[in-house]
Amino acid sequence: MIFSYMRISTKKDSQTTDRQRLTLEGYANKNNFTIDEWHEERISGTIKANNRPVYKDLKSRLRKDDILIVTDLDRLGRNADDVIMELKELKLKGVRVIALDMPYMNEWNKVNDNSIYDMIIDIVITIKAHMAQQEREKTVDRINQGIDAMPIVNGKKVSSKTGNKIGRPNAEVPEEFIKEYNKYKNGEYGKMSATNFAKMLGIGRSTFYKYRDMID
Repeated sequence: MIFSYMRISTKKDSQTTDRQRLTLEGYANKNNFTIDEWHEERISGTIKANNRPVYKDLKSRLRKDDILIVTDLDRLGRNADDVIMELKELKLKGVRVIALDMPYMNEWNKVNDNSIYDMIIDIVITIKAHMAQQEREKTVDRINQGIDAMPIVNGKKVSSKTGNKIGRPNAEVPEEFIKEYNKYKNGEYGKMSATNFAKMLGIGRSTFYKYRDMID
């Protein structure tokens, strides 16, 4: 069977998935096939794929040799890491993904050739893994920049907000950590452990717990 998945982030009635539907219908007509089921979801793009009710239900119904079509590959996950996980899971199930915004993944004949598709999906996963690493490095850089930007008084960093000197244990928590930690605490990273969250940010577990205790 051929399934489509459409997602929009807003819950405003004025925003719809009509444009996605027209794009997918146009692709289906051009390649002489019919989409058997349409699935639409209104949910924030910051929510992990497995925490999206409609997508989670759809994925549970997908079987070997089924095809899942999306207009944009990133609609499958909240970030590059999440998309990678979904592509790997779907490949393991024998489900092929067509993403109209991705070269080769949007070519009907190539997607329907198993040997070519496996090669394509491995390349896409490699590219996405590189993007995920870049995302993590940017997050770490923003955290470090927040610390580096603090003024130094008498040889110690000083909080620009409180005027307190920074040392142990009274260091200011970088704003980027607070932002990412709030996402982590709200479940946007799923069931990620504290250790893996710290690794993602490029900090040690002790630093993670120190920052956590300072803001919780």
